[in-house]
Amino acid sequence: MARITIEDSLRVAKTRFGLVSLASKRAHQLLKGSTPLVECKNREVVCALREIAEGKVIYANPEYLNGTKEDFKPIPDNTEFVGDEEYIE
Repeated sequence: MARITIEDSLRVAKTRFGLVSLASKRAHQLLKGSTPLVECKNREVVCALREIAEGKVIYANPEYLNGTKEDFKPIPDNTEFVGDEEYIE
């Protein structure tokens, strides 16, 4: 089977937070003995990601995703954070 990537699963989950939530819930189900929905000989987390990427595991209420945007935005290099003065050389 091909190597699974986060980007494959993000197409279904829409946001990174949603992907983490969905994958962790499904991985817990698999750890408790749930039958995998895809053929997978990997650990439960990888199996959960494969199921999500193939569209076998989805949100119970997908209508809540309407209007969501990608929640990750790059931080500009010139951004200063509180407490940075400790690390400036």
